[in-house]
Amino acid sequence: MIMQMTDETTAITMCAEGAVLSDAGDTAGALARYRAAVSMAPSILSLHLILSNAELLAGDVLAARATLRRATRVASRPDAATEFLLGKALVDAGAGADAVPCFRRARSEYPNDAAAASALASSLREAQRPDEAWREISHALHLAPEDPVALLTAASIKHDLADFSGALALCEQSLAIRPASSGALLIRGYLRYLLGDTAGAWHDFEARALPEPQTHARLWQGESLLGSTIAVLGEQGVGDQFQFLRFVLHPVLQDAARVIITCQPDAVSLCRAAGFDAVKRTDIIETDYYVPLLSLPLRLDIGAQWRPYSTGPAYLSIDASAYVPRARPRRVGVVWAGNPAHRNDAARSIPEGMMHGLLHTHADIDFVCMQHGVVPADFPTAKWDVQPSGDWLETARQLRTLDLLITVDTGIAHLAGAFGIPTWVLLPHVPDWRWGATGSTTPWYPTARLFRQPSRGDWARVLTNVSAALSGAALAPS
Repeated sequence: MIMQMTDETTAITMCAEGAVLSDAGDTAGALARYRAAVSMAPSILSLHLILSNAELLAGDVLAARATLRRATRVASRPDAATEFLLGKALVDAGAGADAVPCFRRARSEYPNDAAAASALASSLREAQRPDEAWREISHALHLAPEDPVALLTAASIKHDLADFSGALALCEQSLAIRPASSGALLIRGYLRYLLGDTAGAWHDFEARALPEPQTHARLWQGESLLGSTIAVLGEQGVGDQFQFLRFVLHPVLQDAARVIITCQPDAVSLCRAAGFDAVKRTDIIETDYYVPLLSLPLRLDIGAQWRPYSTGPAYLSIDASAYVPRARPRRVGVVWAGNPAHRNDAARSIPEGMMHGLLHTHADIDFVCMQHGVVPADFPTAKWDVQPSGDWLETARQLRTLDLLITVDTGIAHLAGAFGIPTWVLLPHVPDWRWGATGSTTPWYPTARLFRQPSRGDWARVLTNVSAALSGAALAPS
């Protein structure tokens, strides 16, 4: 017992030392001390929570999730309140599915607590169990029918159940109680887009956390840019960057004396090769105006169907030669998983093992792995003669050697679509807002064809449909 107390005391001291290092800007040193503290006293939950929070602040989401998952196995949680803290930390780290047991304990010990039922419903939703989630949130709303957070959770669950109109009604109820809720406005924006109200969606999207430059630039509201300079601030994921670059080509922006695009470091070379004046997001360049990239449709008063295609279906190009695929695909790129740090990755990515059947069925096709982190030996009968380098310009060059790209909903789908490359996008039953609720085509990319799950989690049917389409070899959208 004395040895245990000594270890715990030493661990707490280490944690305090880590806090001092963190305040001094030594992130690596702080993380090392926090990890040593957790290793010395793994039963103390607060040490795991401090470490995971530091890992999140350092941008290492996957490490934070691993820390918290270990806490579920080794940390002491003497009561439901402590269990609830761990569950909340898991949710904040994007691992809400792992929080189900935590919130289930709280729900069991406090059956008439609306917050416990609502938290359990939210975690069940992240675990891709919306039917169970709906039962829990219904109980929460029975206990607290005017709770705006519970109403918003209910709206999200209705969305996952593909009841978009019902979700919108619940979202409106939440907003009636708390009109300035940015979360509710964003969810309403997604629902409006799915239901066809594009203009309303762009307005609601302004409730997101908007990027601002560290300059004296003024926020552009749509006024004339003739003779002025403007910075278009990249935001969110790299797929959003590629998707919304089309709006930079609008004539209103092209009137400016200079348009600077800020983007992820690994996309700068691609954007420059495509003719944009691009810099890293962290670069500070003075301009007259600035505008967030995803605000351009609203500022320009246009819908998703505005297309800057002067010749052909592409708005990005890295050389003068036109991309011309063969009528029958012979080189087909494949991507089956997105960024594992993405909160919705479990729904949008396909288990690797499910790809074997597709790759082995079509002997006349050279399948090319465009998936990061894959060892060629994992698929010995497939042809893996290229892999992405991590730089998007090199990935774009590799894409142009393909006749077709087959991919889940991740950044490379938008890059291929922007280049006018035939692209088959494999979508979960309830897709991201930008793909719409139905149909096999999208106004965003004329050369894209959408393959949707007929029911939640049914990737087998999607891959069967893809295999049949490959046999027909029709590259154009149906």
